[in-house]
Amino acid sequence: MSSIQELTEYTTSRSGLASRSTKSTLWPFHHRGTSEAASTARSSRLGRLRSSTWNSRSILRSLDDTASIDQSLVPDYVINFMRGETPESLARKKEARQWGERQVTITPPRRDTLTSHLVELSNHFTSSGGGATGNGSHRSDLRRHFTGWRGGIVCNTLLAILILIVGIISLILVITRTKVFSGQLAIFTGDCSTATRINIGVHVIINVFTVVLLAGANYVFQILTSPTRHEVAEAHDRKQWLDIGMCSLRNFLHVSGFRAGLAAVIIVVAIALQVIYNAVIFFTQTSQDECAVNVSSAMLVIVALLNVILVVTMAVILARSSFDPLATLGDAIRSFLRVPDPMTTNASLLTKADLHQGHWDTDVTKQYTPRSHFWLEAPSLTRWILTILSWLLIAGPTAVAIALMARASSEGITTPFGTTTPETTFAFPAPVEITQLAFVTALPQLLLSTLYLSTNALLTTLFLSHELSLFALGSRSLRVSSNPQGTQTASLYLSLPRPVSWFLLATFAALGFVLSQAVFPIVTSTSTSINLTPNVAFNTQALLILIVLLAVLLFSILALGFRRTPLVNNDARNGNPLVLTGGVCSALISARCQASRSETQGEFWLGPITWGVVEEATATQPGRCAFTDNAIGILDPEREYT
Repeated sequence: MSSIQELTEYTTSRSGLASRSTKSTLWPFHHRGTSEAASTARSSRLGRLRSSTWNSRSILRSLDDTASIDQSLVPDYVINFMRGETPESLARKKEARQWGERQVTITPPRRDTLTSHLVELSNHFTSSGGGATGNGSHRSDLRRHFTGWRGGIVCNTLLAILILIVGIISLILVITRTKVFSGQLAIFTGDCSTATRINIGVHVIINVFTVVLLAGANYVFQILTSPTRHEVAEAHDRKQWLDIGMCSLRNFLHVSGFRAGLAAVIIVVAIALQVIYNAVIFFTQTSQDECAVNVSSAMLVIVALLNVILVVTMAVILARSSFDPLATLGDAIRSFLRVPDPMTTNASLLTKADLHQGHWDTDVTKQYTPRSHFWLEAPSLTRWILTILSWLLIAGPTAVAIALMARASSEGITTPFGTTTPETTFAFPAPVEITQLAFVTALPQLLLSTLYLSTNALLTTLFLSHELSLFALGSRSLRVSSNPQGTQTASLYLSLPRPVSWFLLATFAALGFVLSQAVFPIVTSTSTSINLTPNVAFNTQALLILIVLLAVLLFSILALGFRRTPLVNNDARNGNPLVLTGGVCSALISARCQASRSETQGEFWLGPITWGVVEEATATQPGRCAFTDNAIGILDPEREYT
């Protein structure tokens, strides 16, 4: 089937370079050119090929330990023949490994023979290497852009594009198919009850769109303001800390100017969209039985332009996504375990109070005081004040408006959505166009956006502290935002679990819609009137529902805050040493991320890890707490730890 030729083979021994003449047999599907190339290349890398092929030989040796088989008695070509390999396939694999890293697909020269086709067919089913390496690298690059935080930005960008398309189509329809009614573009004219239903339906869609855009902007803002490890190190060198895994104005001054600028543009555009979107549609009543739903083409154009800015900004982030932010708790833990922070070495029990006092000492031993914690202790007092203040800024005026409307009209509570009574309709004190009045009545949406951002940040702090505390209960894999390895997982969400995010989306979409029906512009005129009379209308029923939804939101936050942190071994005497109090601080996380001395040489953080005592304390020697993948001890309140 093939010829047998004599070749001269050079081998390298451990004692030096020696040459000997041996007979080398060409196995099936072997040709002279490849044999010579393979033999020449093998003379320079024989030791490596020997080590790579001896695994199979060791399996043979294990079958009979009494038989001592010398390595030189089993040539490489015999082992390769037993594997079904040929010199051609070995050469192709080597070239593919070298060029695959550069995403170059190697197409081997084809030989129009039956044997060559058999070899290619065999390699197609048996070989894991070859030219597929380049395609695999390309698929890996695509997978990188569709997982973790990059995948989250892609999803939000696609949603923004979809909303932009809807807006452009709406603008085209408004320009081409609507008619002028009382000086405005009317998308519907006719029965007032039908007009009211259309007005309500359009506002439902608008507020779903605006909340989706705001949530997406918040997501991207959090990514852009998440610090890199270099930025954290620079802050720690100045004895300053940064926020991890959440939207933060503190980080805004520490991240790169390019990312800070993009973050500012995205969040400002998203907030502006929520206000202007709600000013696009307004109601006109010309008589008792005839009404119209009008649209402001100027506002719709502004909405489309802002949406374009949002999409372009997100696309720029994807195009320049080479930075590696510490966007999740897992990102920070992985980074600090891989390269420990020298500013917090041997300070595993560092507290926020120590940082406020400027005590970044790394050689001070401390005792652990176990106690039970509530979730509400995780956010700082400042964050609680900001959240409650943003809630009061919208709940307070709503309560006042309810009191005034109830006094003005006893029938206001039964007035359906989107309608008003003469007693709850007020003329604007200054002459103004209807489009301007629509914008003014949509300004309370700005307070709603502020409430969403502050609530999101507060809930993020609660769940980040809870996520960290779980590592004291048992082994868990890290949840990272990019490049997962080992048992690590990558998720699209950053800190808030999906059910909580969905709850916020549904709640604030409902709040936005109800707010748009609680206070809105209305134009009253007669069929013979030339001048329109823009008024500000209130709906008592919508105001009541708005205050109820705000109360539900507040009580939901407080209910989470009064949850207890899980205890180590469910014993109150152990507490939970990983609870974050006073905010998610990069210095506290880096202090907790000390590796066990036995683990410093291995990448143990690629698998499930836990936190606890890795070196027991004695009367003369302090103990040590760290992350590890081995069994751990529980902190003793009577002992000291570094």
